[in-house]
Amino acid sequence: MVSRTDAPAKWELRSFIRCLQVQGNRTAEIYKRMSRVYRERFMSDDVAREWCKKFKDGRTDVIDKRGMDENLAQQMILSNEFPSASGAIKMGRL
Repeated sequence: MVSRTDAPAKWELRSFIRCLQVQGNRTAEIYKRMSRVYRERFMSDDVAREWCKKFKDGRTDVIDKRGMDENLAQQMILSNEFPSASGAIKMGRL
C-alpha cells in the first residue's frame, strides 16, 4: 500500500523531486511516482518539469523565495540547514 500525506509542504515536494532526479529518474517518471503518492495535493506537470529543469541546471535550494519576505526566506533556509542552531535561536540561547 502506498502511504499518502495530508498536506505536504511545497519544499518537501521539491526535495523529493530533487532526490528522485539525483537517483537518475526522468521528469515523466518523477511526476508519475509523486502523483501516485500525493494525488491532487501534488503540483501540476508543468511545475514539476520547471523544478526538474532548475535542479538539472544546478539549483540546490528547495525554497522558492519569489514574493517572500527576505528575512522569512533566510530563516527558512537556516532552519533547514542548521536545525539545532535554529532551535537554539528560537529559545534565545544564541
